Amino acid sequence: MKIRTRILWLSGTAVLAAFLLGDLFLWVLAQKSFLNEAVVKASQSAYEISDRLVWNLERNPSLEDDDIFLQYYFKNLHDDFNICVRTWPELTEIYNHTNLSMEQLSELEFDENEDYRGFQSARLDWGGSHYMIFFRQQNGRLNYYRVADISGVWDKMRGVTLCMLAISLGVGVTVVLLLSIFLKKALHPLQVLNDTTKRMAAGLYDQRITVGRQDEIGQLGESFNKMAEAVETRTRSLEESEKRKTLFMGDLTHELKTPMTAISGYAQTLLSVKLKEEDRQEALLYIYEECRRLERLSRKMMKLLELDQEGELVFEMIPVQQIFIRAERSCQGILKEKQLTLECSQQGQAFFMDEDLMTDVLVNLIDNAGKASAPGSKILLKAEGSFLEVRDFGCGIPKEEQDKILEPFYMVDKSRSRRYGGAGLGLALTAMILKKHRVSLEIQSRVGEGTRMILRFPSDEV
Repeated sequence: MKIRTRILWLSGTAVLAAFLLGDLFLWVLAQKSFLNEAVVKASQSAYEISDRLVWNLERNPSLEDDDIFLQYYFKNLHDDFNICVRTWPELTEIYNHTNLSMEQLSELEFDENEDYRGFQSARLDWGGSHYMIFFRQQNGRLNYYRVADISGVWDKMRGVTLCMLAISLGVGVTVVLLLSIFLKKALHPLQVLNDTTKRMAAGLYDQRITVGRQDEIGQLGESFNKMAEAVETRTRSLEESEKRKTLFMGDLTHELKTPMTAISGYAQTLLSVKLKEEDRQEALLYIYEECRRLERLSRKMMKLLELDQEGELVFEMIPVQQIFIRAERSCQGILKEKQLTLECSQQGQAFFMDEDLMTDVLVNLIDNAGKASAPGSKILLKAEGSFLEVRDFGCGIPKEEQDKILEPFYMVDKSRSRRYGGAGLGLALTAMILKKHRVSLEIQSRVGEGTRMILRFPSDEV
């Protein structure tokens, strides 16, 4: 059942119950009022008839024993609701044109009420009608009864009941219709939210709803939009991550395939062909170099996986001079091979870092700078303020390539990278290490002029 239908049912039931309780209260009040009106009117009539009889008897006391006079007096009243009974010297019914017998009257229990002017009263329900009996003793020897038919009160109440029910039904229907219109408008945002949620469940994560109100439903809409934004962002992140992993595995497969093919070919040649010693040594050397390349590639791959999976690192305050010395020692091979000069300068800075990882960063940056530099060039390694810088004066990086060089297996000049045994993992590893250190990497490069790799440490860690 929809929430609007449920609210309509509950509201309609509540309104109907309220009206019925109100009708019941009014019905009781109306019945009491009509009944009192009928009783008062009947008691007034009984008093007037009895009072005139007393006046006549006081003027002529002998008439009290005159049955003919008494019968004549009550007959001239022109109604059949009076009973007169003599009690002395014997019980004699003088006048009674009603359907009530003396036995019935004697069984009634009369109550005294000051509002009835000396009359006693009793209720009688008989023959499907309702009666009010008023009784008073006249001069000690006459009993006077006035029978008042109050069945008209119930006839009036039936009309009042039908009128109340009609009014309640009309008002109830009107209230339900107005409430239905109001609820449709008030709950429309929930319907929109429900439809939008279904579309999101179907995979359309860019769905949003328009929030145009400040109540709880408006707040729910704002919360939904924030949730949808978070879901979309997370979904895109997962999709991009999955895409990167797919590309990563594809590139890795390609990178492994090339040296493996060469190694397999040379090994097959060594097994099947008898070569000169010089050619044999050359083939073995190539196999050795490709195996070292695979070793370097697997080592960097393991480092990437370790950094991606492990938690927060524990950093220590390490002097910059210490990692400069280690990085220069590790890069002696490429520096000597290309006759490059590494100039280091620092001002005694120290940063919170992992010494081994940050040394790897500098080694990777110096190695890339060496590959991009011409023989006999120099590379600058310096620390100034809160940043480190590795600068070369080589071929530079095209602007459109600068945002891509941090991706795994991406190489600006593939032929040069292959020549020096590169696989495009160095800068990807560098970027991941810097992210762990909360260090930003800024690349400034111009083609033909060289490249500056600037590492900016957080100011609170200097």
